[in-house]
Parts: sequence; structure tokens; C-alpha cells
Amino acid sequence: MEVSKNAKKIVILGMILLVLAGIIVVALKGFRVSLLFGKHETIGIKLGVDVDLKQVEEACNETFGKKEFVVKGLEVFGDSAQINVESITEEEKTTLIEKLNEKFGTQKTVEDLNVVSVSNKRIRDVVKPYMVPMGISYVIVFLYMLIRFRKVNAVEQVVSAVWKSALLEAILVSIIAITRIPVNELLISVLILIAAAYVSYRVFLGEGELENKARENE
Repeated sequence: MEVSKNAKKIVILGMILLVLAGIIVVALKGFRVSLLFGKHETIGIKLGVDVDLKQVEEACNETFGKKEFVVKGLEVFGDSAQINVESITEEEKTTLIEKLNEKFGTQKTVEDLNVVSVSNKRIRDVVKPYMVPMGISYVIVFLYMLIRFRKVNAVEQVVSAVWKSALLEAILVSIIAITRIPVNELLISVLILIAAAYVSYRVFLGEGELENKARENE
């Protein structure tokens, strides 16, 4: 029994240290964001021929080296491509257009590249649209728990669900910050789904307790 208590204390201490470490990393470095979240250059090019995105990626690899980039197809005709890259120099523009001309047999010039600078997205601006619907959903679920589980410590269950859900999200966010996993919209959606799944799990546990109590009273 004593060993079990000590193990529990160690786990709690570990979680607290993990969250503190995450807070420190965010304070010092912030989150690592994906290319499309951070400040980058968007390059549009209409080649006028069927575009093979793999060949565009090869041209980018030969041009940008170790720089991160993302290639997308544009338009329904499939003759255009969009290249997102962290930065591009005048020399790289020339190299890129030469590589594309080689691969697609075109005679495009640097002037045909439509380069637009894109500013970084703030994570709070991305999360903001989710906050109101999430808040409303949580209120509805917790009100349901208070009414539904009033005979089996409803308040205690709601309080437990709130702080444990918050702790779970804090741990996940800390892991993301410490391991420098790039933050993007997909990752944010996954975190929201995990929070929703945990609250649903708490409701499931409450239903189980309610059923057990009903059997005891039979």
C-alpha cells in the first residue's frame, strides 16, 4: 500500500515537472509552428503544361537544399503549382525557374514567379474560433452531469472532470512544446478531439456508477 502511494506521488510530481518544463520552453522559445503557420514565401507559377508535383518537389530540393518547403497543385487544369518555402533569394528564384524549365520543357522566366510574403499566424488566433463552441459544449455536458448524476456525487464528478481534462491538455501541450513538434491546424484539432473524448469518458464512468447504485437499491 505504501509503495502504491509513493508511486502515485512520483507520477504526480513527474506530471507537475513536465508541465513546468513546458511553460519554461514556451516562455523562452515559444511553440515550434509548421511552415504554413510561420512567416514564409508563397510562390505561384503557371507552367502551361500538366504539372507533376513530384517533379516540382525535385526542382525545389535541388534549389532550396535543406530549407523546408511545401508544394501544392493549383487550378482545375493542373498546369500551375504553388510552392511555400521559408525564404527565397534572387539566386534561388533563378535556379528554381531553370530547374522547372528543364523538367517541364518550358521557357519561363523569373518574372513568371508570383512571390508573396506571408506573415506568421498566431496560435491564439487559430484557436479563438474554437473557444466559444467548445465552451458552450462543455457547459452543456457539465450541466447534464450535474442533473444526471445528482445521486452519485455529481459536483465531485464535474470538478474532477474539469481539472483532469485541463491537466491532460496541459501535459499534451507541454510535450508538444518540449519535443518541438510543429503546431498546425491538424494538431490543434487532435487536441480538441482528445479533450472531447476525455469528457465523454467521464460521462461514461458516471453512467456506470449510476447503474451500480441502481442495482444496489433493487
